[in-house]
Amino acid sequence: MAEQTMPQGAPRRSGALQSSLSIDLHSHYAIRLWEGRRRDDIQPQGKKRPEIIGMPQAISRAGIAGRDAAAGNPYADQVLLRLEDTLKSATARVQEAVLKMEHVLTAIPAGINLSEVSSVEPLNLEVFSRSPLGYRCVWLLVHFDQLALKVFQASHYGLISLSERDQYLNAGGHAVRQVYGVIQGYKTVPVTYDDIRNNTARGMAATEKLGEIDPAILSGEKRSSFSPLLTTPAEKV
Repeated sequence: MAEQTMPQGAPRRSGALQSSLSIDLHSHYAIRLWEGRRRDDIQPQGKKRPEIIGMPQAISRAGIAGRDAAAGNPYADQVLLRLEDTLKSATARVQEAVLKMEHVLTAIPAGINLSEVSSVEPLNLEVFSRSPLGYRCVWLLVHFDQLALKVFQASHYGLISLSERDQYLNAGGHAVRQVYGVIQGYKTVPVTYDDIRNNTARGMAATEKLGEIDPAILSGEKRSSFSPLLTTPAEKV
């Protein structure tokens, strides 16, 4: 068979890039945060608790906000910046708690060896996000899962009290729910930077529904590092 060669000067192109990502969740606490809580979940006293979105919904809303930001929606940019800032703060708090637990777990007598704790049957989940901030939400949940494992291990071996165990778990769970709270109520409203600047009908309707936009967002001074590039440069107001 004759050898075939590419015609001289023909463009050389690679195929599309592909990658997949999956995570393992080991603790029931992290799995519950992944799943969220429905509004109709009833407590023993018969009271209904407010809905808490789960990770799939948070990822989806982050992707929608990213799409809207790419279309020049300043409210989408505003929520992406809030999401990024909240993620940074929440992740730092959870990582700090993990480091504290790691230090606690080293406070054992010489000659005792503790193995890493894990579930005998972790929940494996495929993850896909259209927004980098969606993946950052997932990283936070995985950090919390690691924290929960270490907290339960430290409690099991008597290195922390039950009240300390609950404090760590509540604080870590609250950090994740704070992130959910930023993106939970996001809905697409068709509006652009020019609509707001020029007080168009769409701009005034969006302002009435969503409130005044942060002037620093409108000017381009503040912007999430994960926001898509604006198709037109932001003008100073």
